[in-house]
Amino acid sequence: MDKSAHIGAADSPVLDEIGVAAYQWAVRNGGLDAADPDRCADELGVTAAELTAAVDTLNALHLLTPMAGSSVLLPNGPDAAIAALLGPTEDELRRAETELSRRRRNTEQVRSALSALSAVYFEARRQRNHDEAVDSLADKFAVRTLLAELGANCRVELMACQPGGGRPPAALADALPRDLAMLERGVRIRSLYQHTARFHAPTQAYVEAVVEAGSEIRTLVELPGRMLIFDRQVAFLPHLRQPGGAVIVREESIVAHLCQSFEQAWATASEYRTGPLAAHESAEDIKRLITTLLGAGLKDDVIAKRAGLSVRSCRQHIAELLERLGARSRFQAGVIAARSGLLPPARPGALAAETGDGVHGR
Repeated sequence: MDKSAHIGAADSPVLDEIGVAAYQWAVRNGGLDAADPDRCADELGVTAAELTAAVDTLNALHLLTPMAGSSVLLPNGPDAAIAALLGPTEDELRRAETELSRRRRNTEQVRSALSALSAVYFEARRQRNHDEAVDSLADKFAVRTLLAELGANCRVELMACQPGGGRPPAALADALPRDLAMLERGVRIRSLYQHTARFHAPTQAYVEAVVEAGSEIRTLVELPGRMLIFDRQVAFLPHLRQPGGAVIVREESIVAHLCQSFEQAWATASEYRTGPLAAHESAEDIKRLITTLLGAGLKDDVIAKRAGLSVRSCRQHIAELLERLGARSRFQAGVIAARSGLLPPARPGALAAETGDGVHGR
C-alpha cells in the first residue's frame, strides 16, 4: 500500500470523502497500520478496496508518510504535505520566471539598441535617395516609422485619399494623435473617403475628433487610389506587391500630378455627413456605381473593391438592383438602367470615374 513516491502537482489525484475520513482517522489514532487496515475500514464503514484506494491517494498527496522500519503510516500536517508536493513545482516555476524576466530584459535591450538606429537609418537613406525620384519600402514597420517622421515634420498641408470604406480601428488609432498634433501646429489636413465610410462607427468617431480640431473631410462614391501627400513634396502610394509596404515619391512632376488628381476629386466630393438624407444620397450613389460596373461586365469582387464594400454587401446590393430593375442578368441590369433612367440622375461628384481604374487601381 506504500505508494508515496513523488507525484507532480499537475498529476495529483483528487481527495474524496473516504480519503478525508481516512486521514482524519489516522490523525486521531496517531497513524494507520498498512498491514492491518481492517480496523480503520470497519470503523469508517468502507470496504478494504475503498480504504486501499484512499490510502494510496493520501500517500500520493504526502498526507501519510511510512514510519521507518514499520508498516505504520504517520499523518503529516497539510502545510508539510503542501511543501512536499508543490515545493519542486514552485521551485521550477521560480526558475522559469527568473529566466523569462532575464530574456525580457535582454529583448528590451536589443529593441532599444536597434530602435536608436532608426534616426541614423532614415537620415542616411534620405541622403542616399536625395536625388532619387522614387523609393520603396516593403517593411510595414519602416513605413509606419517614416510616416510618423514626415507627420512630425509636416508644416503646411497633408492631403489624404483613403479608399476602401471604413478604415481599420488600429490604423485610425495610429493616425488620430499624429493628425491632431499636425492640426494643432496649423497644418491643413484634407481627407477623401468613400461614401461607405459614413456608415463605419470607428471612422465616424475619428472624423468627429479631427473635424472638431479643424480637419476637412469629404466623400465620393469612388476614389482614384490610396495616397498621402505631405507639403506637396513627398507622396506615399501603396506598394503593388508588398501588403503594408509603400512607394515614396519625391519627383516634382509626379507629386504635382498626384496633387492635381487629388484636387479634382476634392472639388467634386461631398462633405462627410451621417444624417438620414446623407445616408440616402450615399446609398443611391453606391447603387448607381454598382449598376454602371455591372453593365461593364465586372465581377463581384472588383465591383465591391471599387465601391468600398465587402463582397457580401455588394452582392446584396446587386440582388436588390436585379429585382428593382426586373433584370434576369447583371449585364441586363446595367443596360436597362442606362437606357431607361430608372435610377435617379447622377449628382455632381457622384462618380469619380465610372469605368476607369483610377490613378492607382486601388
